[in-house]
Amino acid sequence: MASALGALNAAHASPTARANAAPNSRVGQIASYERAMVQALSIQDPIARDVAIARARSNELAAAANRPVSRDVVTRVDSLLGLPPTPYP
Repeated sequence: MASALGALNAAHASPTARANAAPNSRVGQIASYERAMVQALSIQDPIARDVAIARARSNELAAAANRPVSRDVVTRVDSLLGLPPTPYP
């Protein structure tokens, strides 16, 4: 899985490292994805929530990746960040 994650291995960084990372660093990009997902998950409307989750994955997560983002990669990154499982289209 580590090779599939590629640059997204930055999700292993501690919460403190993510909070203090430079925005354009890989860890900073992962932190941006994490914030976008937390915000998306707080949306009550299920359709709007799914759209926000998809947007976070296609924008922030894809920007941090140096390889294609698959269902398994999303599941692993979300797990490393302590995010709950969510559907992946």
